[in-house]
Amino acid sequence: MIALLQGVVVDKNTDEVIIDVHGVGYRVFIPLLTLEKMPDCDQSTRLFIHTQVREDAFHLYGFASAEERTLFRQLLGINGIGPKLALAMLSVMTPTALVQAIAAQDLATLIRIPGIGKKTGQRILMEMKDRISSLAAVPARETGIPTPDHSDPSPRQIIKSALINLGYKGQDADRALQSLPPEILNDIPQGIRSALKVLTP
Repeated sequence: MIALLQGVVVDKNTDEVIIDVHGVGYRVFIPLLTLEKMPDCDQSTRLFIHTQVREDAFHLYGFASAEERTLFRQLLGINGIGPKLALAMLSVMTPTALVQAIAAQDLATLIRIPGIGKKTGQRILMEMKDRISSLAAVPARETGIPTPDHSDPSPRQIIKSALINLGYKGQDADRALQSLPPEILNDIPQGIRSALKVLTP
């Protein structure tokens, strides 16, 4: 499976780009927030790739960061959420904003996304709430996160890893966690939400 593409931008459209990698042009579907970060044509770029193989198609989905790809994959695991809708969500919400909305169970924010109705939004909040901690599972080679020395990390470690996956520096994550009461850190979704409030006042 293709996990990463690095090459030259040949063409850009509202929902896709073509990347030339050593003479081979790859068509990659991307969210709008990734498109905004793309360089001009004839410039080099790098995208984290999710590969979808079906009997009738071979599709590549590209993201500017590993955390965007992680959230995309998590969304695909929800019943009724396909690639098009997952891309739509990541086109209007950054990983930080999406995680914060899920942690806060903020249905009003989700249903403002085109294609997300009340029932779908409720399903996303219900199923994703328990998956927030899996942000810490992005491979260390992609995020620079040290691999834990044990298989049962503490809630504090999970929250810190999630914050780092969202782009915050380790020292900033530590500062936010130190400002929170210990009881909040025992609840991972609440801990992530509270830490994000400290980091994004």
